[in-house]
Amino acid sequence: MDLELKHYNQKEVWEIYAENTTEIARAKETVTYIPDEVASVLDIGCGNGIITNLIDREVVIGMDFADLPLRNVKKDAIRASIDSLPFKEGTFDLVLMTEVLEHLPNRVYRKALREIGRLQAKYLLISIPFEENLEANQCKCGSCGSIFHPAHHYRTFNEDWFVEEFPDYDAMLVRYTTYKTAPNPHLVQLRHRCRTYSGYRNASCPECGGRAAQPRIILRYAFGALDLLDKKVKESFRITRPCHQVVLLMRR
Repeated sequence: MDLELKHYNQKEVWEIYAENTTEIARAKETVTYIPDEVASVLDIGCGNGIITNLIDREVVIGMDFADLPLRNVKKDAIRASIDSLPFKEGTFDLVLMTEVLEHLPNRVYRKALREIGRLQAKYLLISIPFEENLEANQCKCGSCGSIFHPAHHYRTFNEDWFVEEFPDYDAMLVRYTTYKTAPNPHLVQLRHRCRTYSGYRNASCPECGGRAAQPRIILRYAFGALDLLDKKVKESFRITRPCHQVVLLMRR
């Protein structure tokens, strides 16, 4: 987990959200889904507080395992890990998790689900990347050669994923947001056959902490042009799909 912590304690990881109008608009939309009766909210994986700071309730606590982003949280904040929550059951009316679950390595994910269930909050409000193609933006570590997702996403979620993961809850609301063109899976496969991966400069390998290898410039521009052409064709025919799913679950 030390390498994960090192990754999320990079200021560059959070700077992209500071003035991102799309993310700010989505944060404002997410807050509107909090039921009126909710008086206490725990925002797990709150990051730099883009959503936490918008919540107007009697009790609002932001929680993250990285300390650097917590400096921007204006509400009460605590540094803790999702697989070992420092709260008793029934403490909160609603537990909020926005773009959190996809970041959890397998060794943490199941423990986290058990911990969330232990809290027995009446509501869970969760946002996740919807049916994300995890291979589309893969990087290759320049040090150890591992293939990894630049944002450290470890899983993808289908339409009804929450039914199995949270069996004690019923869905009260399901919404889809951020409609964009989807990456072409054939181009993704071709790119990888040519051993060409994304070269995000701030991406760090979860296996060794190394940086992403930079693709050869000719292949980078060639595939960039193909991706752009594919995107423009889809946009001309208005072929888009949602990038995020938001669900509001209520405990039975």
